[in-house]
Amino acid sequence: MNSRKALFLQFIIEEFNEEVDPSEERNLELTEVVMLQFMGTAYVGVVEWWITHGMPHSPTEMAKQVGILLERIV
Repeated sequence: MNSRKALFLQFIIEEFNEEVDPSEERNLELTEVVMLQFMGTAYVGVVEWWITHGMPHSPTEMAKQVGILLERIV
């Protein structure tokens, strides 16, 4: 992984750290670090796809869709 991507992933994981609640019943079997890695790499992967494919959706639409997806796993 290149250093910019790694730094972006680290930043995203730090941001998600405030959002993740491992004490919620649906998260009891999961560790916080695995949840954060999953969410962070998913987010970074979608952003990378979006950029490399010429940004086929508006930033607003991407934010909306990624937000919906992340709410499903938080």
